[in-house]
Amino acid sequence: MPDPGVSNSVYGAGSTAVPLLELQSVTMSFGGFTAINNISLKFEKKPVYGIIGPNGAGKTTLFNILSGFYRPKRGRLLFNGEDMTSLRTEQFARRGIVRSFQITSIFPNLSVMDNVVLSVQRRADGGAKVLAKSGWHENHRPEANALLDQVGIPPSLRERPANDLSYGRKRALELAISLAAHPALLLLDEPTAGMTSADVSRTTDLIAQLSRERTIIVVEHNLGVIADVADEIIVMQQGALLACGRYDDVRKDPRVIEAYLGKRH
Repeated sequence: MPDPGVSNSVYGAGSTAVPLLELQSVTMSFGGFTAINNISLKFEKKPVYGIIGPNGAGKTTLFNILSGFYRPKRGRLLFNGEDMTSLRTEQFARRGIVRSFQITSIFPNLSVMDNVVLSVQRRADGGAKVLAKSGWHENHRPEANALLDQVGIPPSLRERPANDLSYGRKRALELAISLAAHPALLLLDEPTAGMTSADVSRTTDLIAQLSRERTIIVVEHNLGVIADVADEIIVMQQGALLACGRYDDVRKDPRVIEAYLGKRH
């Protein structure tokens, strides 16, 4: 069982600054099942945080709370000191919390460029109905091109249907769409799942680059990726915090080893 003595607020200890994101005694249950059990956490500005844990640990539920898809049964979620607990998902995005999903969420029949232009326009117009203004496409192409440059999608692919991209390129496109919202906090759900080793390497490099300008929280099963990109690790088990800290410390923790490999190891 998770150790109830694990500190729930290890980040920014001793700092009087308002954390970027804070969970205060958050609990989430479904019927009689408690998926998240009284978790408190603080996420400071700029680091990359990795969330890991065995299947059923509560990682996805926690991510759904962080991105506004679930409202916790108890507790509060604060972003830059503002109580976000009762806000809708789109209000999270407008305040700077943007999530990419484990399964790509793009418009497959639109061009790569149009996918990004639509996202840029949505942000620029404050969520107004897309395609509503004259010249919408040309007005937003320069920013869209810059975003596609940033995620490494070459110009030769930008006018092709998004569905023509390789899986790794589709994930890169999804990142460009997410970045169009100018997020202060980027939530990445299994960003390297199903990728080739070359795509994994390209994605980890991109995460490191993106973290220079924003806080990133990653849920990832690939511990090698977590080791490469994360400054701080949060380990979950059975809906509670099991361990928190630097990767080199967390990976040696007997409780973490037992959670992944079993007691006999």
